[in-house]
Amino acid sequence: MKPVGMQIVAEFHNCSKDILNDEQAIEKMVHDGINECGFSLVGINSHCYDPIGVTTIAVISESHVAIHTYPEAHHASIDIFTCSPDKEQTNNLLNYLKKELDPTTTRIAEITRGNPLEVTETNWITDVSDTIGYDIRYHIEKRLLSTMSQYQQIDIIDNEIFGKLMFLNNDLQIAEYDAHLYNQSMVYPLVDANNPLQSAAILGGGDGGVLYELLKHNPGTVRLIDIDKEVIDASKQYLHCICHDAFDDPRVEIINDDVNNFLSAEHCFDAVIYDLTMHPETFINMDREEYLEDLFSKIKTCLNPGGMVTAQCCSEYDKDTFIMSERILNKFFRNVTFRTTNIPSFCTPWIFASAHK
Repeated sequence: MKPVGMQIVAEFHNCSKDILNDEQAIEKMVHDGINECGFSLVGINSHCYDPIGVTTIAVISESHVAIHTYPEAHHASIDIFTCSPDKEQTNNLLNYLKKELDPTTTRIAEITRGNPLEVTETNWITDVSDTIGYDIRYHIEKRLLSTMSQYQQIDIIDNEIFGKLMFLNNDLQIAEYDAHLYNQSMVYPLVDANNPLQSAAILGGGDGGVLYELLKHNPGTVRLIDIDKEVIDASKQYLHCICHDAFDDPRVEIINDDVNNFLSAEHCFDAVIYDLTMHPETFINMDREEYLEDLFSKIKTCLNPGGMVTAQCCSEYDKDTFIMSERILNKFFRNVTFRTTNIPSFCTPWIFASAHK
């Protein structure tokens, strides 16, 4: 078939302009951009979602322009489809929107429509690190699992260097090659401080690696709270090299629940290990710092006097997240300490934190 149009699909990351939840401002921006770039507007419509987010769709004589915003993540998704042969005109509109929203990073795909679109299985998986300026690609020697759970995409692969790796929504969680480095970084601050471990909680940690490391140090009881049972089941089946038999230890209670629900009840822990992301934007509908402040406030409430929290924070290059983590932990805890460990499979030094109630 003869090509009949060009489609540009773009992702705008870390938009600085504070209009992403303003329906009228987004619609005006699209309207003005269409006019300024010489397209012919037929009609435009918008919808503001509850509690957050805006979609604006404009029909133009050349086809359509659409934008959907994720204010909680400072993100906008753009779709411009035109049958105009003038590629420069389409790029001008994209640049107009970029100027108005001022993202720090953009990702753009250009598709010629009307031709057959071929989708083939690739033997690479890309971990997108949009906040630190680069992407990381991992070769798939063998794909062990690829499934969509109720909550997220789960992928487990074999890699020639790093062995078995688990990805959640294309974000690397753990690798067989250096899991011990990650797990020790989460647990050793508790051991070094001679902190009591009669009762401990692991928030997240569905791969079982941190749990396995913690059990080496003779805790009393351990509760592991992970919302996604399928992650735990997949780890038992494919990542025995990381979790071993930790999930079946009689000292362990597995709880499949949202950590916010769990922490809202009354608990008394000597230690809480935060093995969750500091980038929860994909599953929250609020500012991430507000969300994390509330979460760490609940962690503090659930700790015994003198109890400890340890946490994985972020890449050493993710300065904004580190500053935010530092601010939140110092707000609720004392003796806040940060350590950096080189995790080869992450391709970046990784920052871990510990603190006392």
